[in-house]
Amino acid sequence: MNDMDKIVICSAVMLAPEGDLLMVRKKGSSYFQLPGGKVGPEESREQTLIRELKEELRYDVSSMEISFIGSHSTQAVNEVNTVVVGYIYLIKLAEQHAFEPYEELEEVLWISRADWQSYQWAHLASEFVLPKWLSGDFDR
Repeated sequence: MNDMDKIVICSAVMLAPEGDLLMVRKKGSSYFQLPGGKVGPEESREQTLIRELKEELRYDVSSMEISFIGSHSTQAVNEVNTVVVGYIYLIKLAEQHAFEPYEELEEVLWISRADWQSYQWAHLASEFVLPKWLSGDFDR
């Protein structure tokens, strides 16, 4: 069996009040994924998520606003021969913000339950988040 590279990331399920899900697409990728990124050295998972949301979306979130919902391992979509281990956090926004893409992001979109099939989802989001989001798990 060949050795797979492994990356560890922290990502956010960011929900608007009416249930839309924020998804991002990196430059040069056709896949939409959750906002977030790789855990840095000496960083806690929460610190990683807070830093990444600030870098990618210019969004300031406090540790009080995030709650851990689970982890999932799958094939990375943008890195060959790589497993991604994602630690996923839920952030429920009080209002739907209009986010602009920064850093390595090309596009930031609010996706609704009516139009989610119009987009190509990264594995982590489609395998772990999509079923829970569509079934209303995050609304409770």
